[in-house]
Amino acid sequence: MALVLSGALAACSPSPPASGLLGSGKFELRIEGRESIPVYYVTGARATEEATIIVVMHGVERNAAEYRNTWTELVRDRDVVVVAPQFSDDDFPDAEGYNLGGLADIDGDNDDDSRVLDGAYGYIEPLFESVRARIGGEQAGFSIFGHSAGAQFVHRYVEFVPHAPVNVAVAANAGWYTMPDESAPFPFGLDGDAPRFDASAAFGRHLVILLGTDDVGTKNLRRDDEARAQGDTRLERGREFFDRALRASAREDVALRWEMHEVEGVDHDQVAMAAAAVHYLVG
Repeated sequence: MALVLSGALAACSPSPPASGLLGSGKFELRIEGRESIPVYYVTGARATEEATIIVVMHGVERNAAEYRNTWTELVRDRDVVVVAPQFSDDDFPDAEGYNLGGLADIDGDNDDDSRVLDGAYGYIEPLFESVRARIGGEQAGFSIFGHSAGAQFVHRYVEFVPHAPVNVAVAANAGWYTMPDESAPFPFGLDGDAPRFDASAAFGRHLVILLGTDDVGTKNLRRDDEARAQGDTRLERGREFFDRALRASAREDVALRWEMHEVEGVDHDQVAMAAAAVHYLVG
């Protein structure tokens, strides 16, 4: 039984099933005591109450609607619901507010584990639960994709919120990483005031590092000493991140479910990377 989501989605009641229709629109996610955020969505024509729910994280331009539009064709004939939350620079400023999920920066205080969900990371699971309720589903988990700044958000979400019900996460072309070891101070690594890192839980999640082989430009690429220590390009930094994960998991003697894949001939292009990510997110 296919379904449609409409503007009435914000009313928090399940949308009625309707045969053969594709829904696309926008609603506000409201969480008591917090700023509301707009969420752009699209459903595949074959979407049912048990559709795969994919959360799509935008890049540095905070352009969730554009990212939703990218996924419209990718899920047109699939049993999928895509939701793209938008985190404005006013409410979630700079890299600390968005790329780092609202975690404190290197000079901040991350000793209290509850801080991890105080910022942008605290919106993701409520968003999943809201969409699941509104389509009348019983999904146990969701998938998540991010490109560029969104990929920074996603890989750190896996690192620091490892018990969230994520089925598979894809981080595509991140500009820089929080290395899963103590090779550098937080946020470049786990040394100093980093949030608690549960290696067994984090490495046990299905995270795909997706890299474009031509993503070697420097536009919007962080170039300070700490970032450059990870490599000169996004491609080099992604390879280094995965290599560090391999070494850290071996050192900790825990299983690693992370994967790294490279997309030939693709540069810093969220459209092409999204097309490559569908295989991992939906099958």
